[in-house]
Amino acid sequence: MEELDPDARGYIEVPRNENLSSSDAAPACLHICSSSVLMQIWQLEKLLRKMVMEEGSQDQMDQASTSLAKTMVPSSHRSPMQKQIHETVDFIHENWKRIWFLALWGVANIALFIFKFIQYRNRAVFEVMGYCVCIAKGAAETTKLNMALILLPVCRNTLTALRSTALSAVIPFDDNINFHKVIAVGIAIGAGMHTVVHLTCDFPRLVSCPSDKFQEKLGPFFNYVQPTWGTLFASTPGWTGILLVLIMSFSFTLATTSFRRSVVKLPSPLHHLAGFNSFWYAHHLLVFAYILLVMHSYYLFLTKPWYKKTGWMYIAVPVIFYASERATRRVREKNYGVTVIKAAIYPGNVLSLYMKKPSSFKYKSGMYLFVKCPDVSPFEWYHPIIHIFQVTSFPRLWLQNFLQCLQASLLHHLCTWGRLLECTYPHIR
Repeated sequence: MEELDPDARGYIEVPRNENLSSSDAAPACLHICSSSVLMQIWQLEKLLRKMVMEEGSQDQMDQASTSLAKTMVPSSHRSPMQKQIHETVDFIHENWKRIWFLALWGVANIALFIFKFIQYRNRAVFEVMGYCVCIAKGAAETTKLNMALILLPVCRNTLTALRSTALSAVIPFDDNINFHKVIAVGIAIGAGMHTVVHLTCDFPRLVSCPSDKFQEKLGPFFNYVQPTWGTLFASTPGWTGILLVLIMSFSFTLATTSFRRSVVKLPSPLHHLAGFNSFWYAHHLLVFAYILLVMHSYYLFLTKPWYKKTGWMYIAVPVIFYASERATRRVREKNYGVTVIKAAIYPGNVLSLYMKKPSSFKYKSGMYLFVKCPDVSPFEWYHPIIHIFQVTSFPRLWLQNFLQCLQASLLHHLCTWGRLLECTYPHIR
């Protein structure tokens, strides 16, 4: 017998005609659709009764069941091509906001890469370094863009305000952390390509270039002194680039899930490198990465006018915006206290916290909150995407005074929180 549920969805899909020409046609269509469903159910019941009560030929029974199965399989799944088209349409329908936003980001990166590639293709340096310099500069331009963009998805206060606007209908604000990670991958690719092409292609051609050709094409950019490997690495673009790669590699490695959640078990001297606190400290090393990026992109060999050195132009506004966000968050954290009225651990590994409600707080359906326990981690705000939180209200009188935060059993820090509560408050059980 053919598979009635080819996608293992747990139900049988019966195709319906949902295109109604007018409202008057609706009752007739519904009657026809329901009649079709009842007919198929009746046929299935009849077949099952026949299989139980009669002792006919096995071949006839298989033929009858196969025939019925074919009639019940949705038309969109009767061939691999139709099934693939149906699944693609469903995927686009469910993820169209993510798709168009990622497409926009991808187009912006490709456009910048092509722009810089063509620009250096038409410069004198191309005669010495060839397409290597075009690729390196194109990758550098995408890296500058992504170093600016990566700060925006973590501006939490701004995103919270934007979620309630009409923009949320077309922009997936709830995927901000995922987009942050995607941009990080883009930075890793761009920086890696820029570094590898410079080391394996640009620098060897520059160092080994005939002296006459070098003086003619690139002499003014290097004060008519042909560089060596040593002078290239000792220059400001050289050592800042090396430090940039080291800081980014270290920070990105500790930001992976295995290190951030302590999945990786390192030897005793290095075990402190795993965990959220290490991730937090390593991520804040990227402050120096931004300083180095400005220096690296300003002291360029091949670009002299300051207004053509665009590294600082890309990141200036996002850095100021993010810094103001962090300052606002810090002020709120210091000036707004939280009073915990009660804490309890319920069966099913559910942690319940009762907190005094701020007078200005207004609860709305679907709200979530970030919770930080300094004794567990002085930096980590438990994120609702990873940690499932629900804000629940109390009946009438209690609604005005208290909030309850339920933390579900999926939390990997639940045991730590529970042990901490039991030690701090022995009466909690």
